[in-house]
Amino acid sequence: MPNKWEFSHAALVVRDIDKAAKYLEALNAGPFPPFLGGSGMSFSGKTVRGESSDYDMDLRIGRGDIGGLKMEIIQPLKGNSIYSEFLEEKGEGLHHLAFMVDDVDAEIAELKKKGLRVIQTGAMPNTKWAYLEGEESGGMIIELCQRPKGQAH
Repeated sequence: MPNKWEFSHAALVVRDIDKAAKYLEALNAGPFPPFLGGSGMSFSGKTVRGESSDYDMDLRIGRGDIGGLKMEIIQPLKGNSIYSEFLEEKGEGLHHLAFMVDDVDAEIAELKKKGLRVIQTGAMPNTKWAYLEGEESGGMIIELCQRPKGQAH
């Protein structure tokens, strides 16, 4: 890879974020305070499988003492997203592994050469991200998150 990948988090997609947070906190992971506000957040101008898509989701992030693993819990609320697709097709569970990179676009170009395809993208003022999957990935989705400029590895 042209840039160093740094593990960021493992993400679960769930139907009930409060129930999932309570369960994980009982396992000494967390706490999981609201990350995008108590009612979730709307995302517009994003792409899902190459098509423009607007969607709402609730997101909570916490770092537990289970091996220092940072975990993210996602509850899709409405609209088309890879999170709602996952719930419909597979049910609740581990959705993706995320990595911080210096240049999301350069990493995407390299991964496309290896047969992976972009399934969802988005951006906010200080960062952007992309989710990729491949036929031979064993169903694993990878999220690449743009490391903010000036942030050390």
